Amino acid sequence: MGKHSTRKLYALFAGWTFLAVLAVVVAIAVVVIFRFDTIRNTAENETALVTSRVLAPGLAREAGNLSEANLNSFSTAATALLSDQIRTIRLWDAEGQLLAATDDGSAAQPDLLALEQAAGGRITAARVGSPQGDLLVSYAALADGVVLEIRQDYSSISSSVISNQQALLVLAAGGIIALAIILPVVLWLTTRRLKGEYDRLRYLYHTGQAIRSTLDLTDVLEHVARDAGVFAGAPLALATLVEDETDDLILKASFERARNASTQHHRKVEEWFLRRCAGTGETIAAKLDKFPYTSLLGFELQLPKPLYILCVPILGRDRAIGIVTVVRDGSQGGFKASTVQMIEEMAGQAAMAVEQSVLFAKMRSYASEVELSYDNTLKALMAALDTKDAVTHGHSERVSRLTVTLAKEMGVPKEQLVDIERGALLHDVGKIGVPDAVLQKPASLNEKEFEAMQKHPLLAGLMVSNVGFLEGAMPILLYHHERYDGTGYPFSLEGEAIPLEARIFAVVDAYDAMTSDRPYRKAMPPEDALAEIKRYSGSQFDPHVVEAFSIVIDRLQPAAHRAA
Repeated sequence: MGKHSTRKLYALFAGWTFLAVLAVVVAIAVVVIFRFDTIRNTAENETALVTSRVLAPGLAREAGNLSEANLNSFSTAATALLSDQIRTIRLWDAEGQLLAATDDGSAAQPDLLALEQAAGGRITAARVGSPQGDLLVSYAALADGVVLEIRQDYSSISSSVISNQQALLVLAAGGIIALAIILPVVLWLTTRRLKGEYDRLRYLYHTGQAIRSTLDLTDVLEHVARDAGVFAGAPLALATLVEDETDDLILKASFERARNASTQHHRKVEEWFLRRCAGTGETIAAKLDKFPYTSLLGFELQLPKPLYILCVPILGRDRAIGIVTVVRDGSQGGFKASTVQMIEEMAGQAAMAVEQSVLFAKMRSYASEVELSYDNTLKALMAALDTKDAVTHGHSERVSRLTVTLAKEMGVPKEQLVDIERGALLHDVGKIGVPDAVLQKPASLNEKEFEAMQKHPLLAGLMVSNVGFLEGAMPILLYHHERYDGTGYPFSLEGEAIPLEARIFAVVDAYDAMTSDRPYRKAMPPEDALAEIKRYSGSQFDPHVVEAFSIVIDRLQPAAHRAA
C-alpha cells in the first residue's frame, strides 16, 4: 500500500472513530436528559399517589356530606395530620371553590387544570416554590366533585431524584467509556481488514501488470513463480506448462527465495502431484517427506522436512494449461486458506497471459514461416527473371547482399534491412514489361528504346503497390535510377530528396554492373569500378554513401582475393 493511501486510510479510521464516539455520546446525553425528567416526574407522581392513598380514606369520612359541621371536622382531622412533611391540606370543589383548609387559604389560587384532571380521577403532582422552600402540590379526587390538595415538603423527593439521577449518570459514563473503548477496537479491526483486502488487491494488480507486460511465455511463467513464492513466503516456487498437443508437463521457471533468484528451465517432468493437478484441474495440497529436486531442478536443495506443497492449476478455456507449485518447509507449516485463495487468484489472473503468450508464439512461428515462404518466392521470381536475361544472371542476389552490408555500415536500423534486401532483390522486376529485344540488345539503346527502359521503375511500383509486405521495398523500386544531381529518372529527384535506401542501392547497382560482363564490354576490375564511382561522387552518387561504400569494399576485397 502506498504511503499516501495508508495515510488516507488511517485518517479515515480516525475520522470515523471520532464521529462514532461523538454520536454515541450525544445519543447517551439525550437519553440521560430525557431520563432525568422521567425520574423526577416518576418520583413526584409516586409520592403523590402514596400520600393520597394514605390520607384520603380518613379525610373522606370526616368530610361526610360536606355540611359545615363535617367540614369543620375535616379541618380538625386534616390539621392533626400536618407534620414536617405534610405542610398544608385543602379541600376544593370541581369549580375551584375552597371548601376547607388547614391554613387561612383566603388567598389560595387553585390550579384549575389540575382540579379538572383530579376530578376526572387522575392524580396530578407538580413542584412549586414557596418562602419555606420547594413543595410538592398534588391533587386527588376525595369524593364526587370534591378534590383534595396536599402540599408536602419536596426535600425528601429531591434527595431520591438526585440519587437516581446520579446512578443514571454513573451508568451512562460507564457506557460511554465502554463504547469509547469498544468502538475504536471494532473500527480498527474493520480498518485492518480493509487494509489487508486493499493490499491483496493491490498485489494482484501489480502482479497482473508485470505478467501482462510481456508476451514471452517463459517470462510470464517466471513472473508467476516469483509472485507466488514471494506472497506465500515459500523457499521454492515452480511454474510448469502443460503442452497443448502432447499433454507433456514442461517445467519452465523456478524461484528460490533464499537467493532471490529466478531460473528459466525447459525440462520435461512427470511428478504425481503435477500430473494430478493438471488432470483434475483442481488445487492439490500435500505433505511430503521428500521432494524430487533433482528430477525437477537438476540439483539438490536442502529444506527442513517434512515439506508442504501446493499445486494450483492455471486454467484455460477447457483444460489446465499450466501449474503453479509452491513448496514450504516443515518449520513454516501448511498453507492457510487465504494463501491458497490468493495463489488461485494469481493463477487465474495469469491464465489469459499464458494463453496469449502461447498464441503469440504460434503466430510468430507461423509469421516466420510465411515470411520465409515470401522471401523464397521472391528469390524464385527473380531467378526466373534472370533466366530471361542471361547477361544479368545472379545480379539481383549479389546486389541484395551487398546493399544490406552497405546499409549496416551506414547505421540503417535493423528493422529496415529486410525491406532494403527485398527492394534490392526486386529492383528489376519492372523489366518484365520491357520488350526482350530491348533487354537483350548487344549495342547501345536508341532514344525510343531508352524511353521504354526508363519505364521499368514505374512498372515495378505498379506491380507491387498492392502487396502489403513489399511496401517498404518501394523506395528502391521507384528511385534507384535517380541521380544525386537531379538528372536521373523517372522523377528527377535531387540530393536527400532521394530516399536513403535508393541512394545506397544506386552505388551498389552501378558497382555490380561495372564489375560484370556485358555484351558490349568486358567487366572492369573492382579497383577501377570503385575509382569510377568516386569520380561521380556528388553528381551521380551521394558522397556519404560513396565514402561508406569504399570502406565496405576495402574490407571485402581481401576476403574476395582469398576466395579466388
